[in-house]
Amino acid sequence: MLKNRIGYITAVFYAVVLFLFYHNFFFFYFLLTVLAVPFASLFVTRRVWSRLKVSIETDSVAVTESNDVVVTVITENPTHFPLPSVTLDFTVFNSFYPNDEIQSMKLPVRPGRNTFTWSVSSVYAGRMCIEGKEVILRDYLGIKLYKKEWDARAAVSVFPVLSEVIMDVVEDTFTPGSEEELNSENSSEDVTQIKQFREYVPGDRIQRINWKISLKQDSLFVKEYEREFNRSLTLLAELRRDSDDAGFLDEILTALYSAASKLVDMDIFFSIGWYDTASSQYVSEPVGNEDSLADAFERMYLADSYTGYPAFDNYQSFEKPASSSAIYFTSADSERAKSFEPMGIYKEKVALICL
Repeated sequence: MLKNRIGYITAVFYAVVLFLFYHNFFFFYFLLTVLAVPFASLFVTRRVWSRLKVSIETDSVAVTESNDVVVTVITENPTHFPLPSVTLDFTVFNSFYPNDEIQSMKLPVRPGRNTFTWSVSSVYAGRMCIEGKEVILRDYLGIKLYKKEWDARAAVSVFPVLSEVIMDVVEDTFTPGSEEELNSENSSEDVTQIKQFREYVPGDRIQRINWKISLKQDSLFVKEYEREFNRSLTLLAELRRDSDDAGFLDEILTALYSAASKLVDMDIFFSIGWYDTASSQYVSEPVGNEDSLADAFERMYLADSYTGYPAFDNYQSFEKPASSSAIYFTSADSERAKSFEPMGIYKEKVALICL
């Protein structure tokens, strides 16, 4: 910007010298033009600046790890004046990890509505956020700088890649028929009592098909239960970070998501529990299908990571039926883990413990 100002002052100096040397109307008007140019530039720039709107959109609300997300920046310039460029400063970060990355983008400011796209991806599970920080604009001559805060935000839920190792552990633990046994043992009422049979619709679980009735009716029929959710089984997640090792919490989320997905495939109802530092409360979300699993993770992604073991401490403090059970996801090196025999270990860091 200093270079542009020096250049303009130089142009004014030469315009004055030419007018004084030749002393005619042509150079007089040339001098007036040179003097008027910055005022015109500032007037047009301020007009565009006061009306310019910039927003962010993403092409999806959920992806799996390392998949690209297309981010669209939209500029709306309702005036008829284009400007060379606008600089956008924004941050890309995962709400669970201290990994804020500040980026900048320069875009031309053309009249009307314009869109510009680029791709970002997250190597860790969690809620990836793109948040605007500042919009910077210079006038045509680059003499004056305009700045303002950029209130724009977009977020995408990043789900872990499924681990076959964890899914095999869960399958070995909950053999076929475990749902009925677990439900009948852990509740005084028959929570798996079949309410009715209905025709199969796309999206229904294959495990709920009643083949005997389907064969008689020559059409697929599925079971509907009297009560859909059973809270006797809990997947308890410790949203724990170990120093700056973001990979550790990502491995907890991977193990948790893999176990939950397998239970959904096996048609076993359960809850996901975690500790929310914002509300200082233990949170539990019932899960019975893929949609409710996604909803539970998206809500969990709004929490913050922490040090310590508040999820375990809160869960243990509750009064629960004697037959209730939980699978606890925590650090394999923690004191809590050493007190129990783990049902499985994921990548030597994450222990799955039956409580």
